[in-house]
Amino acid sequence: MGNKNFLILGIFLVVALIIFFSNSPEEVIDKIAGKKLPGFDTDTTKTSIDIDLILSGGPGKDDIPALSNPKFTSIEGASLKDKAFGVLVNMDGEKRYYPYNIMVWHEIVNDSIGDNDFAVTFCPLCGSAIVIDRNVGGQILDFGVSGYLYESNLLMYDRQTESLWSQARGEAVVGDYVGSKLQVLDMQLISFLELKQKHNDALVLSQDTGHSRDYSFYPYDNYESSDNLYFPVSVSDNRFSAKEVMYSFSLDDQYISFPQEGLQENGVETLNLNGYSVSAQRDGDEIVVINNGQKVPGYYEMWFSWATHHQNDGIVWEMNE
Repeated sequence: MGNKNFLILGIFLVVALIIFFSNSPEEVIDKIAGKKLPGFDTDTTKTSIDIDLILSGGPGKDDIPALSNPKFTSIEGASLKDKAFGVLVNMDGEKRYYPYNIMVWHEIVNDSIGDNDFAVTFCPLCGSAIVIDRNVGGQILDFGVSGYLYESNLLMYDRQTESLWSQARGEAVVGDYVGSKLQVLDMQLISFLELKQKHNDALVLSQDTGHSRDYSFYPYDNYESSDNLYFPVSVSDNRFSAKEVMYSFSLDDQYISFPQEGLQENGVETLNLNGYSVSAQRDGDEIVVINNGQKVPGYYEMWFSWATHHQNDGIVWEMNE
């Protein structure tokens, strides 16, 4: 009797495996869509990506604590070395500087200047520094760090609906906000030395964050100088080294990128594309892109990440030697 039960069970398992593996990839995705993400109330029936490609980065929800209502100090009160880098935001005549040594521990700062509600975001795994507008369809969103990754990149979540947002793509990929995009805002990535020389009236994000962190310690060892990735990605594109830092921007739905170091100091490069006349110029660390007389906001990202997320909709701007 026992052998018969084992035989029936074995036949059942074989039939189940045949049914599973005979399904198309789309049908398999339909089966896994809707599963719950631990710790979240996200509606996972709404997704624009294969949810099985979402990986845990190790820390859980909010274990990397995003900052809200941040404190600032003067340049004189900031404990930074000249070679330290950070994100500079300049809005309504007010300048704020968000050093990498703090961003690496928090990844997101929800902030406001006047009527401008924005978030400074940084994914250490992708070297992606992006400033986004938190006003989405009239709703001011507060972003947190989900602890999940998609294609090695930070998945943010909004505390209003717990939708998951791809930082690199600037759009919601799981949850109620699927189909919504984030507006990229203007920023610069500059050294503390250049900040003191050119923007000495800027305020600097304070290390008084309310969290116990050693902001003098870099937790990712030699990650930036190594070609190794901590997490897998689906695209291998060897046109540049994996960790080459790219400057990126978009025109409508066209994503354009060029190596940060490919733009020479005080040199001007021009690009004519689909009726656009684009110029790019570098002054010290600062890069400015102009399209038909209007400044275009941009951001920074390692090559492997940009190539992965924009393999099908991106253009590499080949600068003149």
